[in-house]
Parts: sequence; C-alpha cells; structure tokens
Amino acid sequence: MQNMQTTQDTTFYQYESIKKASLVLGLLALIILTRDPSRALGFETQKVAWHRGDVSAGQENSRTAIEAALNSASPHLEVDVLDFKNNKGERVGLLAHDYRMDRLTGKKGKFATKNQVQTLPHNIADQSLQPEAFITVIDLFELIKETKKGGTTPWVSLDMKEKGKQGRDFGVWLGQMIKDYGFEDHVFASSFYKSNIKGIKDSCPECLTGGLVFKEHFALKHLDYRYTSLDLPAYSKVTFFLGFLGKKQQPHDFVLIQDDILFSNPELIKYWREVRNVKFVGAFVYDKERTYSDEEFHILSAVDWIELDPPQMQQWLQRKTITQ
Repeated sequence: MQNMQTTQDTTFYQYESIKKASLVLGLLALIILTRDPSRALGFETQKVAWHRGDVSAGQENSRTAIEAALNSASPHLEVDVLDFKNNKGERVGLLAHDYRMDRLTGKKGKFATKNQVQTLPHNIADQSLQPEAFITVIDLFELIKETKKGGTTPWVSLDMKEKGKQGRDFGVWLGQMIKDYGFEDHVFASSFYKSNIKGIKDSCPECLTGGLVFKEHFALKHLDYRYTSLDLPAYSKVTFFLGFLGKKQQPHDFVLIQDDILFSNPELIKYWREVRNVKFVGAFVYDKERTYSDEEFHILSAVDWIELDPPQMQQWLQRKTITQ
C-alpha cells in the first residue's frame, strides 16, 4: 500500500514538473514569436555606419577609410563590391563603387578587364587625399575578422554592383565567403539587381539580403516609394508605359531607403516593417555634404541602420555624446 502511494506521489510530482516545464516553454515561444524581429539580429541599439568607410581619413572603400571606421566610436560601415578575379582566375572581389575606372583612377577602361589588384591604378576619387591601392573583398573580410578578435563586432553592409550571370556567380561566391567566415549575423548585402541577391541566397540561405529605395532608378522615380528594384521583373521595362503591370513584391530581409525620400515619406518605416515584414529598416545619405536638422534626426531615430558620410556622422556622434 505504501509503495502504491509512493508511486502515485512520484507520478503526481512528475506531472507537475512536466506541466511547469510546458508552461515555461510556452512562454518562451510566445516571447520569440512576438518580439521585434530586428532585435533578434542584434539591433538592441541602432547601428550607425560609415558610408564607404571614413572618407575623411582615406579614399572611399580604401583600407585607410575602412580601418578608420572600424576603430572609431561607431565601428560599422558600408562598402561597394565588384566581381574581380586574379591572374590565376580565382575570384577575390574588389572594393569599388564604379564599373569603370575613370572617376576613381583617372584612367580609361573597366576594372573587370584587369586581372591583378596590385597593378591597378591607385584610387584618387578624392584628390585632396593621398592616392591609395584598391583592396579585395578577402582583404575586407580579414579586417573584419581582426576587429572581431579585438572584441568588437562590426556590422557591414555590402552594396553589390554586378548584374546578370556574372552577378549571380559573384553572389554565390560572396554568400559562401560570408558563411566560411561566420559573418552571417552581422554582414549583409544589398543590390538593385536580383541576380546578386539570388546568388547569395543560393549559397547562403541564412544570409541577409535586401533592396534599395532611391530616386535615380529608371523605374522607381515614376512609382511610389514602396518598391525597390527587386520588385520589378525584367519585363517591367517593356510594360513601363503601361504602369509596370509586371511589378511584384519580392522577399526582402531588409530595405535601405534614401534619406530624403524617407524624410518626405516617414510612413515607409511602418510600411516595410508591418506590410513587407522586413527584419530591419535602414537609411542612407544621398547628399554627402549636407547636415541634418533635429526633425530629420528624429525621423532617422526610428530606423535600425543608418549609413552616414563624415558631416552627418560627426553630428550624430556629437548628439550621442550630449545624451550620454
């Protein structure tokens, strides 16, 4: 009889333990399902990045500009990446904004026609600064790796410039690079070409990819600003004068919105979060030399990620110092 009572007591306590565990698991699941998705990516605080590195210290997308950004009070950055292979045919990528060398080097031709980074003309985009050698995507990832070893995890936005099959192949390689370095949770890529994004997702489904809302795209300037170029199929060019009958909402992990578009349409933040269900909303500077008003900073305070040039970054750092 005593053994039966003991068995009943044990069963009762086991049932109560299971019930409590189930309740705890249920609460945890509820928290996970209802929390702000951007917070799951590490956006407990807003990330403020240097646009093309700290271009007050060095040429855009250069080692000097990137190191200055990584060692600053806001160690996050945006860079532009192109496809590039070395003389062995190995893909190494290149940090440069333009396909052609004209603006960046003063020389004619396309970067893609070269096959050795060391023999490229130097970067002289800003002639008030020292000329600098170009660096590869591999060089960039090694810099990020070293920064992480020092105890700082930089968030890095890669602006991909390729298109077509080459863009897809470059995206596949870049996605694999992000995986190999273990950067999936803090290095992400945007593009206005679907081929780039598809390539990354094919090799790294967990990598974060997104599109841009900006004025200069041939189609977007005639549409409302709820769309990025990723929402426009190739045949939308054909249907241009028919109201873009082919436009379609493509999946976005995040969106980057040109700052003056955001200032005129602050409701875009809510739209992209609640309707398009992106993981985070970002903004980027269009006019590099302008500064922001208090009202504009207030609008920007609602986004998770901002890409700034030195004039706006200095403003932001000063404001941050005052509020601390």
